[in-house]
Amino acid sequence: MLNLRSRVVIVDKTSTVKGICIKVLKGKKIANLGDCFLLSIRARSAKKASFLKLRLQRKFAVGTIHRGLLLRSKKNYMRFPGLFIKFYENACVLVNKRTVPISNRIYGPVLKELCMIWPSIGCVSKNIF
Repeated sequence: MLNLRSRVVIVDKTSTVKGICIKVLKGKKIANLGDCFLLSIRARSAKKASFLKLRLQRKFAVGTIHRGLLLRSKKNYMRFPGLFIKFYENACVLVNKRTVPISNRIYGPVLKELCMIWPSIGCVSKNIF
């Protein structure tokens, strides 16, 4: 679950590392797993940014606004009756308007329920949990 001003970790191949949730899309107040939201980039990795082209470095600069898709949450997620999954941090991936990931790699585990809802996320990730 993600409220306004919640901190998220961005887990894709872009040079961004941390962001803050600005607005949850589709008229909701709280974002659950698989929901889209607007985020502002707050930190970048200098090591990853050195491999990007100059135009992409400007696109993912600190303070820019992008769409994000929530992949992992600190809140418990119930998969089967009695089986709860809880992650250590809130993690998202940057997507475009059609919820296709901007980058071609996602780091860390992705739930298979999300891969069924968004097949493009499942194609890009390697670790499906």
